Amino acid sequence: MRSVPLLAAAVIGVSALAAACGQQASPAASGPSGSTAPSAAPSTVPPAAAACGSATPTAPPNRTLTLSAGDNGRSFCIRPGIGVLVYLKGTPMLKWDALKSSSAAMAPKANGHLALALGVTGGYFVAAHPGMAAITSTRSPCGPQVTPTGPTSSNPRKCGITQTFKVTVRVAG
Repeated sequence: MRSVPLLAAAVIGVSALAAACGQQASPAASGPSGSTAPSAAPSTVPPAAAACGSATPTAPPNRTLTLSAGDNGRSFCIRPGIGVLVYLKGTPMLKWDALKSSSAAMAPKANGHLALALGVTGGYFVAAHPGMAAITSTRSPCGPQVTPTGPTSSNPRKCGITQTFKVTVRVAG
């Protein structure tokens, strides 16, 4: 009976190791020019990776790349047809604005996964054709009742700095 827990632990360990191998390099692992350090393993990167430049080539599971506020400032490289699903957690009073794409390379599309919790802003985009796009949103630290210009007699507090979310997506053809 003791071998069952050991077998389960071994399976979990191998699964975690396999998942870690598929992870993207973190920005801290980048060299001084922002490029990822070379790997000792033979390259299995598809030829389209050359079109990715400094962006990390990404092959998401189930053809959907899921991003959150933790990905702010990062760059990704995907192939046409891949979906990008973004979830930004806010609060009911301090929500993120609607997500927008800066170019037609990433086209907004309806998606059944966007039944969102209160305060969460989501967006789904599909890599339509080769090119580059920034997916962005902003969030004001002021509630809807507060004016961002400064304190008034009816509003004694002043707003802080507006938060910005931005990821860059290169669609390699």
